[in-house]
Amino acid sequence: MALLLAACTSANRFSRSYVSQKLEAQSGFTVLPVKSPASVDLPPTVVPTDGLTEDEAVALALWNNAQFQTDLAAIAIARADVIDAGVVANPLLRYLSPNAGIVASGYLNFALDFIWQRPQRVAAARYAAERTASDLLQRSFTLIRDVQVAYADLLLAREKAVIFARSAQVRVQLNELAESRLRNGDISELEASVTRADAASARDDLLRASLDTLVLANRFNTLLGFASPDTVVALQPAALPLSLQQLSKAEALELAYAMSPPLQAAATAIEAGGKRLGWEKSRIISFTATLGFQHIPTQSPEGASPQWMPNAFNPGIQAEIPVFNRNQGKVARAEAEMEQAVLQYVAVRQQITLGITEAYNRYQQMHRSYQVWNTGVLPSLESAVALAGQVYQRGDISYLPVLDATRQLLNGQLRRAEVAAELRRSVSQLNYSMGKKAVLPQ
Repeated sequence: MALLLAACTSANRFSRSYVSQKLEAQSGFTVLPVKSPASVDLPPTVVPTDGLTEDEAVALALWNNAQFQTDLAAIAIARADVIDAGVVANPLLRYLSPNAGIVASGYLNFALDFIWQRPQRVAAARYAAERTASDLLQRSFTLIRDVQVAYADLLLAREKAVIFARSAQVRVQLNELAESRLRNGDISELEASVTRADAASARDDLLRASLDTLVLANRFNTLLGFASPDTVVALQPAALPLSLQQLSKAEALELAYAMSPPLQAAATAIEAGGKRLGWEKSRIISFTATLGFQHIPTQSPEGASPQWMPNAFNPGIQAEIPVFNRNQGKVARAEAEMEQAVLQYVAVRQQITLGITEAYNRYQQMHRSYQVWNTGVLPSLESAVALAGQVYQRGDISYLPVLDATRQLLNGQLRRAEVAAELRRSVSQLNYSMGKKAVLPQ
C-alpha cells in the first residue's frame, strides 16, 4: 500500500496545473485547470468590452481553443502511465481441495522482482511524463504564436480595408477629373483610360480586402475557441516601439538553450532512455517467492476422535533462469532509442540556433524598416499633402496634385501597415523560438 501511495504521489503533479505553472513561468499565460467541453471560459485578465489586446486574445485561446484542449488531455494519460508503472502485481493464490486421498494444499506466489524493477520502471514513466509536459509546453507556444500572427493578419486586413476604401474614393475623384479634362481636350483617350482602369483596380482592391478581412476574422475566432466563427471581435492593438529592445543575439540564444520546450523535451528523452535501459536490464531475472501449505490428518485409533497434525508451511522460490532469453531484444532497443535521443538533442539544438538566427535578423530588419516608414517616409508624405492643400486653397494649382499627393500618402500608409504587421510577426516568431516571452511588442 505504501508503494502504491508513493506512486500516486509521484504522478499527482502531472496535470493541467503542472503545464500551466511551466507556461506561466516562461510566458506569463496560464491554462485552465479544468475544462468543460464546448464551453467558452473568460480568463480574469480579459476585458472584452474595450476590444481585445494581443495578450487577451492569447489568454482566450489558451483557455478555449478546442484542439489545444484535446492536446492537453495527453498529460492525464501520462499521469495514468506513471501510476500504472508504480503498481505492484497482486500475489497469486493456488488452492487444491482434498479429494480421493489427496490432502488439501495451497500455494501463495508473490513476485519479488518488483523490488529492483519498480524504481527503474517508475523513473522511466516519470521522465516520459516530463517529456509529454514539454511537448504540451511547445504546443502552447505554437498556439501563442499562431494567435499573435492571426491577430497581426486580421489587424492588417482591417487597416488595408480602410485604406483601400479611402484610396478608391481618391481614384474615383482622379478619374472624374480625367474625364472632365478629356471632354475639354486637355488629355487623350489613352490617358483617360488609364485613370479608369486605376479606379476599377482600386474598387477590386477594396473588395478583396473586405473578403480577406472576413476570412481572417473567421480563422481568428476559431483559434480563440469561439463556437461561431462569424463573431465580430474588436481589436485594441498596442503601439509598436520606435526604439529597438536591447536583446543581443547571444542573449537570445542563451535563453533559447535554457527555455526552449523542444530542447527540454530532447534532454528529458535522453534521461528517459537511460531509465528505460536500466529497467530493461533489470528484467533479465524474474524472481517469485512461493509459500506452500498442507493440512494433513493423522490416523486415529478406532473409536477415538481424529487428531490433526499442525499445518505444514513450505517456503520456496521460483526463478526464471536466464539461459536463452536475457531480454536481449528490448535491451538493444532501449540502447538504440537512447542513442537516437542523444542525436536528436544535437539536431534540435542546431535547429534552435538556426531558428533564433533567422528570427533575430528578421526582427532587427523589420524594426529598422518600421522606423524608416514611421519617422521618415510618412511624415514627408503627410507634409506633401498638407502643402498641396495649402497651394490649392490659394488657387495656384488645380485639385489634381492634391489628389495625387493623397494617393501617394495612402500607398505609404498601406506599406507602413504591412511593415508593422511583419514586425509583430517577427516578435512573435522570436519569442516562439526562444520559448520565453522576452521581446515585447509594447
